[in-house]
Amino acid sequence: MKKISILGLCLLILAGIVVVLFRGFNVNSLLEQHEVIELVIGKDFELADVNNICKDVFKNKKAILRKIELFNDSVAINVSSITNEEKDNLIEKINNKFETNIDVSDVEIKTIAKVRIRDWVKPYIKPITISAVIILAYICVRFKKENLFLLIGKIIGILLITILVLLSIFAIFRIPMSPIYITLITSVALIELIIYIKKIGQ
Repeated sequence: MKKISILGLCLLILAGIVVVLFRGFNVNSLLEQHEVIELVIGKDFELADVNNICKDVFKNKKAILRKIELFNDSVAINVSSITNEEKDNLIEKINNKFETNIDVSDVEIKTIAKVRIRDWVKPYIKPITISAVIILAYICVRFKKENLFLLIGKIIGILLITILVLLSIFAIFRIPMSPIYITLITSVALIELIIYIKKIGQ
């Protein structure tokens, strides 16, 4: 049973590597390079109404909407790309729907640069390094009678497999990647480490 489980994990990781090599990770569209328009409606409105207008204007392009400003009376519309024709059409339909007088010339299409995965990881490097040093020191003191090189090697191997399995699942099932998953992976690895240390300490 153990051998079958190991084989299954290896195949899963291999499949994940193949998917990443050929298709990459499925990154949250807000983290890819995209364009955004911010419109001040100036009154209470339903995002669903704006979303219906976006579907009509942008057709097959996916639009992500969110209310902004203190009184939630404005909307930010994020789309992969926005043409001037789409912009004009959007503002015309918004004005008709909400009886506003938004001037096309006052609205700017902003380009948002792509967020690189390594930029997500950067803030975690320092705390993870500090935590690793503390845990390593604890292991050396707590299990000084054990073969420390073998023990640390096993721990690194288990954590590495866990991280690769999680990343493979994200890649294979095309789960949109976002910075929150870095926290998730770190938390799972930490919990597994605690369980393993507790187990060998019994």
